[in-house]
Amino acid sequence: MNRVLLVYKALGRVLNSPQSFGLGDRPPKPLSEALCAMRKSLREELVEKNELSSEDWLSRALSQDADRDRPVKIASGTKRP
Repeated sequence: MNRVLLVYKALGRVLNSPQSFGLGDRPPKPLSEALCAMRKSLREELVEKNELSSEDWLSRALSQDADRDRPVKIASGTKRP
């Protein structure tokens, strides 16, 4: 099950930081949908096998969702409103 969790986390990294994979600021919608579907399937497997308690899952999911909706970075030397 550790491999399932590792793949789940790797998919999250692609979704949360698409720039580091050469995808620009956001992955293309079909890719994003496919990766999200894969993550959902893996999450269900993890929950089914009790690898993550529901509380752990919720806190991790919320943490990843918060990372995913980050505002676009502003060039250094400029102030944000």
